[in-house]
Amino acid sequence: MLLRRYPIFNRRLALVAYGIDYQLSSPAEWPSLAQHCRLLAQGRQYLVPFTHEQLDEQRPLLLDQDAIPLVEASSERLPSSFPVLEQWRDSRRRLAVHGANRDPRWLGASRMLVFWMGEEGICQPTEHKRMALNIETWADFLPLRESGVDFFAGGFLARPELVNQRANKPDMVLVQQILQLICHEEFSFSQVARLLEQDTSLPGQLITYVNSPGFDHASPITSVSRALSYLGEQEIRKFVLINGLAKMSQHMPEACTRIAIARARFCELIALTALGKAEASWAFLVGLVLDGSMLSEPLMAHLPKSVLRAIELHEGPLFHLFQLASTYEQGNWALLEQLAPKYQLDPAKLTPVYFQAQMWGQAFLTR
Repeated sequence: MLLRRYPIFNRRLALVAYGIDYQLSSPAEWPSLAQHCRLLAQGRQYLVPFTHEQLDEQRPLLLDQDAIPLVEASSERLPSSFPVLEQWRDSRRRLAVHGANRDPRWLGASRMLVFWMGEEGICQPTEHKRMALNIETWADFLPLRESGVDFFAGGFLARPELVNQRANKPDMVLVQQILQLICHEEFSFSQVARLLEQDTSLPGQLITYVNSPGFDHASPITSVSRALSYLGEQEIRKFVLINGLAKMSQHMPEACTRIAIARARFCELIALTALGKAEASWAFLVGLVLDGSMLSEPLMAHLPKSVLRAIELHEGPLFHLFQLASTYEQGNWALLEQLAPKYQLDPAKLTPVYFQAQMWGQAFLTR
């Protein structure tokens, strides 16, 4: 089973739901998919696509009340030919339809119309809720919002650099100094400790982090120096990157932060198998900053050549690993089948790794 989650935003760019794409290797995986959907949705509604064959098999009934089936309209088969849709409507659940203009009876059956970016009718007013998929730029998003489209999804909306960074405040100089230190292949723990202890919030966040359930130590750690010694270079780099990013982008929607952190963790977990432990935190960095637009020039100047090669030239093992993770995130299962064997990876075995990364990203923000 392969599955991925993507965020769905409203007109104010607030996270309101998730979309879930999937590929099953056998019908026996349906109960597992239903369970994974509930966990990934985290109490929100979630959009799930179904083929006509899956509707005939009444697969939507395996999902809970928060599921919104996404169905492809057809002029050959009408809503009344699918008993499961009648049951779904009778329980007052939402149904999303793509291509509903093919027959007016599909309009009557749906609560929400789904369009791909650029499709005919996407800007036409209607009594139905409208959702636009594949939003890639501000130029895509703004006209659609002006025309009254209600919901939006696409790679552009999940990027941390979507939101402007806040103006520098006094502690930002300190944060930049810490980030510059950890961008070296080797750095001084004592220097990092000295800088961390000058900040008002990072020491407390570090102590909370090192005492979280993910780490195993006999007694609670209460000092910055002991926390740094316990964590080691890789975990320190990861901690500072995430909290430095959060400090630089306080107005970033939490959903964008969570997506970036989960993507970075996904890259890190794959790297542990594919590239080795020494590259794991650099894979985390590449996954976190995407194209490098969130890194200042002074920070870029301190990065190892392998990381710069990935960020600036889109070359090398770290870039290709990021490409693999992105391919999974985008639900491009055919391309994933081509890329995964290069790292001796089974695409189906990436699903629990992806799921673990999503849960870790969620948990990190609640620490």
